[in-house]
Amino acid sequence: MSRPRLAALLVALLGAIGALGLPASASAAPRVVLAFLPAAGTQPGTTGPPQTILDILGARKQLAIGLSSSVQGSYNREQALLDITQGTRTSSAAYKPRIPETLTFFTDGEGGATMLAWPEILRRAASAPAEIHPGTLASLVPGGVGYAGVDGKEQVEAIAAADRAGHVAAVSIGLAADLPARIAALLQDHRVVVAGLPEGDKGVKAMDALIAARPKDELLIVQQAPPPTTAPQLLRTGIAGLGATSGLTSQTTHQNGLIAGIDLLPTIFRHLHLKVPKDVKGQPIEAKGPRNAKNLSDFSQRLRVIGSRRFPALETMLAIWFAVLLVAGVLADRRGVRWAMRVGGLAWCWVLTVLLITGALAPSKTSELALISLLSFGLGIATDALVRWPRAIFVPCAATVVAYSLDLARGSDLIVRSLLGPNPRFGSRFYGLGNELEASLPVLLFVALAVLLQGRGRSRQGAITFGVTGLVFGGIVGSGRLGADVGGVLTVGAGTAVAVLCMIPGALTKRRLALAVAAPAAALVALAVLDVVTGGDSHFTRTILQADGSQALWDVFKRRYELAFNVLKRGLMPFATGIALLACVYGVRYRRRIYASIGDDAAWQAAMYGSLAAGVAGTLFNDSGPLLLLFSTFVLAVVSAYVRGEPGLDDRAVGTGQDIHVPTRDAG
Repeated sequence: MSRPRLAALLVALLGAIGALGLPASASAAPRVVLAFLPAAGTQPGTTGPPQTILDILGARKQLAIGLSSSVQGSYNREQALLDITQGTRTSSAAYKPRIPETLTFFTDGEGGATMLAWPEILRRAASAPAEIHPGTLASLVPGGVGYAGVDGKEQVEAIAAADRAGHVAAVSIGLAADLPARIAALLQDHRVVVAGLPEGDKGVKAMDALIAARPKDELLIVQQAPPPTTAPQLLRTGIAGLGATSGLTSQTTHQNGLIAGIDLLPTIFRHLHLKVPKDVKGQPIEAKGPRNAKNLSDFSQRLRVIGSRRFPALETMLAIWFAVLLVAGVLADRRGVRWAMRVGGLAWCWVLTVLLITGALAPSKTSELALISLLSFGLGIATDALVRWPRAIFVPCAATVVAYSLDLARGSDLIVRSLLGPNPRFGSRFYGLGNELEASLPVLLFVALAVLLQGRGRSRQGAITFGVTGLVFGGIVGSGRLGADVGGVLTVGAGTAVAVLCMIPGALTKRRLALAVAAPAAALVALAVLDVVTGGDSHFTRTILQADGSQALWDVFKRRYELAFNVLKRGLMPFATGIALLACVYGVRYRRRIYASIGDDAAWQAAMYGSLAAGVAGTLFNDSGPLLLLFSTFVLAVVSAYVRGEPGLDDRAVGTGQDIHVPTRDAG
């Protein structure tokens, strides 16, 4: 074929490619810009106090906006950027050392750069019981990732552009004024460019220039630059190019307005039509839900204060209960003390429901502590006055289980905002039930069932009631679309199995015992089926059901028990765990005297032993370990206080070593 004809053929082929809408060159392929914007700034051309990044991003209608969970566990700036590059993460407590080495940006004189101390980063990642590969993002993007920065900065954001060897493919450092032009130049040869924007108005102007110049096939991600602090962070994020300007969400968080840093990698790969590696646990970001910067700011502020209010709320409730006991004792001696025990027990059973109310109101610290105490004890007093003992405790227990189940069905909105809900700022859980609730709610459920079945003795009907209710509640706790708590399935399953053993007539046989021991594992299998059928796409599905071989499963097992051991040895936890164990042993050994008011009622025995089994199982099967035993033991203690407050106990019983029950119209 002659050269003119060959040239004509090539031109025709190129024209056909263009007509089909396919990229005729690398420069026409989809592009991604990941720009990090420092926190401080004002609107260009305006005066007044600095605006928050949410204000700035919210004012740009081209951006879908949300909050991004930065790390899991203790926050560290370098770790937040490393998690973006690897698309997966684990608790900081699982690494050795916990905090990564400080990475220094160093240009290589050939147009690229290296992050010094990267070998230490790789060794640290290998120490974690998980498949973690820093630099995956840049390593799998053809041609690597470019980085554009401004003179005079640390260039720490360049970590996000480093590959698995710690190398940045291309670097452009210069003035803030020409940063958008330098980013555009890098995009000619690189499909992904990471940019460290300048601070203040210059950074906002650079962002606006990137928004204005963004072609249709470019994905622009603007995220708050991870700050050099130790406080947990939700990084403000805006994205243009997802097809809608709304809120941001992902299957990682299942929360409107909330994503995770590990979601950036699969989002970028999806835009570039690249295959996401199996060890990446992040999920693609979607533009979905309401777009409201003020609501996001309020949500972030609420999450910021939750941790600091937990212990003050506990201390306030205990102090008020102690004061009520003293005042009632002074006024009415033993009768007053028993009343205070009943009211206090009921108040503690009401407190979880009250926490949903204060979570919705998001009051100041003083107001929240006052509301929690006043509402809990007010409801306790009213319940004791209106409902006979011991049936009164059914009301708060049943109300709490129903309230939390309903909120799980609507997306955990109130649970996440409550003082005992999972806190997305720490990155381990974004919705559903945390370990504190996992340990507490089964106890309340079993106590409610005990009241319903009280006085009926051991029966197959009673055993079925405990079994079916436990099965349903276990599904609620573990379902990827509801509680999303895999450990909770084992906790509820073990407690339910023991309760059923206590209720079913006949002697304890080896067969029954074997079935009880197998019940938690069977519950886990049922959860797997439920997740697959309902498309829950939970952490359990991605980590266990889709695990890449036995090594991945072993890593999950090892990581959970390493984290549990870390909890056990922290601070006063060994002492508190010992106290909880002693309390459990004391309760079992002297159960006849403690629960003399309800005698040997089978339903109450099932509730108490089932609750104890749930606490022990939760401790053995969860990464928070002894924390679950503490919560289950505490709830059992307040229930026991209520039972000991029976109004029919004669004052003559005190000091005799026996409880003398005198029937009254208040006795149930």
